[in-house]
This record gives sequence, C-alpha cells and structure tokens, in this order.
Amino acid sequence: MDTISDDELLYFGSILINLAYHSGSVHRSHFDSVDELRFQTCKDEFAMHSMPSRTTLPMDDDYHELVLPCMPTTFIKIPITTDELQSIDNDFSRPLIKTKLPSCLKAIVSGARSALIKSNSSKWYRLKGCGDNTDGFSIKPISNTSTKLTIRGCSFLHTTYRELFMTYYIAHLLAPHHIECANVPIGWFEYKLEHENSDNTSSDIPIIQDTNLNQWSNIVRCCIIMETLGNKRLSDHVLYGLEQLFDLIICNNKKSHPVNQSNLISLFPSERLTKSEQNNEQFIPLSTWFASLTNIIQPIDYQNSNWLHISSYFSDEIPSDIDENRWKVLWKTNIEIINNYLQTREPLANLLCSLYKRFGFECGSILGLIHYHHISWGTYTDELGVHCNAHPNNLVIRLFTATSSFLLAPLDFDMSFTEVSYLPNENNNQSFDELIKLELLAFQLTLSGDSQASSGVTAWIEMPDDQWTSVRWLLRDIMLNEFNRVYNETIQNGSIKSFDSFSNEQNDVLQSLIRLALIKTMKEIG
Repeated sequence: MDTISDDELLYFGSILINLAYHSGSVHRSHFDSVDELRFQTCKDEFAMHSMPSRTTLPMDDDYHELVLPCMPTTFIKIPITTDELQSIDNDFSRPLIKTKLPSCLKAIVSGARSALIKSNSSKWYRLKGCGDNTDGFSIKPISNTSTKLTIRGCSFLHTTYRELFMTYYIAHLLAPHHIECANVPIGWFEYKLEHENSDNTSSDIPIIQDTNLNQWSNIVRCCIIMETLGNKRLSDHVLYGLEQLFDLIICNNKKSHPVNQSNLISLFPSERLTKSEQNNEQFIPLSTWFASLTNIIQPIDYQNSNWLHISSYFSDEIPSDIDENRWKVLWKTNIEIINNYLQTREPLANLLCSLYKRFGFECGSILGLIHYHHISWGTYTDELGVHCNAHPNNLVIRLFTATSSFLLAPLDFDMSFTEVSYLPNENNNQSFDELIKLELLAFQLTLSGDSQASSGVTAWIEMPDDQWTSVRWLLRDIMLNEFNRVYNETIQNGSIKSFDSFSNEQNDVLQSLIRLALIKTMKEIG
C-alpha cells in the first residue's frame, strides 16, 4: 500500500490488516443508464439469491436454517463485462480476503467485514465484504437465542448488485447539487473454492482458501469494490470526538467554569427544563432526542447569548488517552490554529454553533434529496431483524477539497430501494410513505443523541458535569433544528438553497476542530 499521510490516517483509519489472494473471479461494473427497470430481473431469480432460508444443511448432526438479508424489493442484475479490474490496480487482478498470515499487501480495517486499500495511484478503495475480520466468511447464529444461521463477512449477489447500482443512481441524483457519494462503484469479487490445495505461504502475498465456502456452496460470496472518499463517520467519530473536546475548554479565569449556565438555560423554553440529578437547585435542558420525540423542540436564538465565556479556548495539554509519540505534534499544531483564531476573529461559541449547524444543513440536504426522489436508504424488517440504514454513521467526513463545499458524503446503499421497486410482504406491509416517515424519525433520533436507538450509531460519552451536558443539548438542538428546516424545504422543492459559506480562515479552523475530534476517536475504527 502506498505511503499514508497524517490526514489520511485520520480520515481513513490507521489499523493495518493483511490481505491474501483467494480463488474466484473479478468483475467490473458498468452502467449506461440510471433507469432501474433496465436492471431488474424476474422474481424467481430474486428469490434464488435473497431467500435461501428454505435451504437446510446437516451440521453437527442437526439441521440448521440459513438466513440472508431479504430487502422488500426486486432483484437487480448487472451485466458482466469483459473489462478487467487490473486496469485500475494490479492488486485487483484476483479476489482479496483478509488474513492472519504475513503479507506484503496491507489494508486499513473498516469494521468487521470491510477494508480500505490505497493504490499506487493514491486513490483509496473500499473492499466491502472481504472477510469477517480474519475468519473468512464465517457462519454464525443470527442471534444468541436462535438456531438459524447467517453468513458473515461478505456481500451477496443481490446486495452487491444493489449497492453498485444504487450508489451510481444516487450519485447521479446528488451531483447537480454538488454533493458526492462517499463511494464510486467499480466492481466486485466472487469467491470460489479450487479443488487443489492453493495455499502458498511462501509468497509475498499468500494464496488461501476459505473452507467456509463448502457450506451452502450455492450461495455466492462477494466483495464490493468501490473507490472511496473516506471512512470516519459523522456520529461515532466526529460528533463523539467533538463532545470529548468539551472538557478541554478553559477560559482566562481558570477558577470559573467557561459555561455560563444561566445564560445557556435562558435559551430554552420552560417546558424543556428539568432539575439536575446532581443539584436540585440547578436546571438543565431535557435531551434533544426527547424534545424531538415529544415535539417540544423549538428554534434557538443563540446569537450573542454569551453561553460560553468570550475568552474560552482549548487547553494545550495533551489528553492522557492520546498517543503522544504519534499525535503530539499534530495535536498541538491544530490547538494552536484554533486558539490563534479565537484571539482575533470570533469566540469559540460561534465556531461550535456554526459547525453543528452546518452538519444539520448537510444531513437535511442529503436525506431530503434521497427522499424527494422516492428512495429509502434501507428501512425494512426481515428474519435478521429490523434494519434502518438512515443514520449519521452512514455519512462519512471527507478530506477537505476546493472542489466540494460539503463536509459529508453518504454511503451504504446495499439495502436501499425505490418506491417503484418496493415489494410489500408479510414483514413489511406499510406503505412506502410510512417507511419514509419511520426512516426520517430514526435519523432525527440518532442525530439528536438518542444513545439507545437501534441503529448503526454506537459511540456515546457521558458529559463530565451539568454545564457540558447542557452544551451538548444546545448544540444538538441547533443541529437538529437546521436539519428539520432544510429537510422540509428539500423534500418540498427538490433543491438546496444556498448556505452560509465559510471563509478560508474559518474553514481552516473548523478543519482543525474536526482533526482533534478524529484524533480523540482514533481507537474507534467504525
């Protein structure tokens, strides 16, 4: 893998894993149309690829049932072309899989089943479905209490084709608004077993065979290949990291708390306030997610409210959970950029409010456009459980470029479907509009900080005191209010109104804030 810069380590990840070759085939995706109907195929083929739960296999003297993802939609089939992925990068000349064996071919860990690889051309690629960590395509129970099994660590033909087409389609819809998807579809691997022993541990890149493929061999295991803009997620890395920075904020009077609690509390209506569990004489705001759920959230006039002392800045001490040997210089550099800006330009309160408002704007724009075009990000129920892919962790924070003003880019469309292709069934008997309402509610709850929501958002931190808890809900309110405003405008008009752009100096300091958040969450690999 090519040399990785500090910024790339922050935005893509830093935990290395070895890759091996595996027998199988390599295919390149190509689309000459965004008409979904051109790629749909018959129901029988859809059932063959997405409903193998009727298949049983003797294991340990018992019969087990296999369950795979089953979206309530049609089967998309991509025509196989003669183009070779080797024209992109020599590493893609044959299927790749994560391995424990030594290998000169390295990748960056991305969750349990994916990996990122930087090519010699300096482009980054996402391999979605290249092994369940280093255990191959393991077969596991769908839950601790079920005897039904599923295959982990791979994609399947029906999810592979859908991811590649829907990513292409949604990118086409977002492009006129200068929004990029985080992934660009390239192709896919199909893994197969060879009869002869092809293990070759003496090579610089080992060749292995995953014996899990012997079980349910009719189910094709795939890995989706996409060029990618980043890996760190809005919720688990950026927002989680920013909220860890609050405790590092100090003011000139180091004996006093930088948060003016009375000024902050005055920004909320009385029905939003509750007594603190730590101090019965102190009021704090109810959580943003609760206010959203009970419909008592209101716009906040936070301008010039002085809820944070005007002299507030970041301590230059290195937090104990930061690897000083690796990140000390970058940490201090970005602290200095922020603090120098605060001395002469604008107070820290304005900076934080602007960043959270911007995240709300971008989230509302992206989800609003997806829903305007009658697309579900992936909200449905099957035997594997209740699914909802509409959450802030399916928005990647991207490296800043002069060509795109958006900080966020959406991804993970392998379970998305359009209203036209929606097929209600016994598990999904709602109308498409009802699914969209559920999807919107789920996004609102996770964006507003519901740590108990069943979604892809997992990271959460308890605030050190009532003041910083109140700050969390103030900023989440600002973000959610902007999300709601922009979403409602976008779903009505199908367009995005202009937003307040950052000056070059503002952008630099906001990028420094994001870098600090990403350093704080380096151990959260997502």
